[in-house]
Amino acid sequence: MTATAALTIDQLRVVYDSHSALDDVSLQVRPGEILGILGPNGAGKSTLLRAITGKLRPTSGKIFIAERALSPGKAYQHSIGFAPQFLGLYRYLTGRENLEFFARCTGVSRHQVPIRVSQALEEIELTDKAHVRVDQMSGGMQRRLHLAATLVSHPSLLVLDEPTAGVDLGVRMSIHDLIRRRAEQGAAVVIVTHELDEAEALCHRVALLHQGQLKALAEPQTLVQETFGNSQLFVVRTVHMLPLALYERLQEIGFRRDSDESNEWWLQSDLPLDMLIDHLYRDFGGARDAIAEVSVRRPGLKDVMQHFTGARTDSAAEPVS
Repeated sequence: MTATAALTIDQLRVVYDSHSALDDVSLQVRPGEILGILGPNGAGKSTLLRAITGKLRPTSGKIFIAERALSPGKAYQHSIGFAPQFLGLYRYLTGRENLEFFARCTGVSRHQVPIRVSQALEEIELTDKAHVRVDQMSGGMQRRLHLAATLVSHPSLLVLDEPTAGVDLGVRMSIHDLIRRRAEQGAAVVIVTHELDEAEALCHRVALLHQGQLKALAEPQTLVQETFGNSQLFVVRTVHMLPLALYERLQEIGFRRDSDESNEWWLQSDLPLDMLIDHLYRDFGGARDAIAEVSVRRPGLKDVMQHFTGARTDSAAEPVS
């Protein structure tokens, strides 16, 4: 473990009754790095965030913010900016009033409060909405303001739980730009996301949790390469009323589905596409009508998730602007 890390987690264990929510998790986040925390529901992501932010005392192991050991209950507001998934804004206060409140709570000096608040409003492009009450803002504006509340103290570590949950593409891109700028300025960022394309585009490295264990930690493309090598993924989309012969043939070849209801089957293989199609159509003539589409692509993070956990991704929220 190096002393230059912004965040160090060393052999962290959290046990509830006899259940291990986190089991011997160790990782580091460097200044300027964006680390994505991935995993299916129940993997331990929320428990990890609670431990990082001092809201949970681990059963064993240590957490260091820079070189300081983290102790639950102590004030680390100056070092950590935490944005939980659910909005933590005062609905009947204006945007500026909300940010002024959070600035004071995190130790910003009185004369610096208006300066920091104005900077944050400009950064999230809401200067012209500063005096609008939160309950009169759109969902996308509220999400940006919620993120800005973590920035006014200029923390060295940002901990963000689903920072783009439920927003449309334009708001998502602006939030991504904001996170990148803070990382470029030297902040370390830990982000939990179920959007795997977001993790691939935004994160320098990703940590994959499953059943409380750290299954993988690497750059997204490195993780894909280490998991799948030069293999391709073949995807077969079928009609919903699948003939028994084709159903058995897909299983025989090794195709898998994400669920029993899915009509998309996929297979990791080095076979040429024409050879694979020959395998599919062999021995029965009616298969062509039951197969709607055959495609091939390179694997991505969602396929790594499937490989390690059996789950590709969780359901996404409806977007708001």
